[in-house]
Amino acid sequence: MAPAYHPEWLVNFWLSTPGLNLLNPHYVLMFLGVVLFLLWLFQRKRVAAHEVIGEDEKLFRHLLLRKKVIEEELAGLEGRLGSAEITEKIFNKRKLDYQGQLDQVNKELEQYTG
Repeated sequence: MAPAYHPEWLVNFWLSTPGLNLLNPHYVLMFLGVVLFLLWLFQRKRVAAHEVIGEDEKLFRHLLLRKKVIEEELAGLEGRLGSAEITEKIFNKRKLDYQGQLDQVNKELEQYTG
């Protein structure tokens, strides 16, 4: 079996540097590898937690937008009845439908607003 190849400049640098020449380079490399691995793990966990917060924030904003749209539809419904675009029967049916949707959205928003 042939001896391990280490570049001459690296060996000279390690052995001629005060402090480094007292340390085993293989142990130092293993220690650096473990530290880098741990840093990578912690970084990955922090990113995963950030993504979960991002998903909750997206859902909350979507619910707020949905609530706004439903409220606008409810407000425009009376105008459509007044301009005779829809009948009173359709008006009552849509109003109940929009009220049900608005109640559902408000219930879902209560989870986020406490």
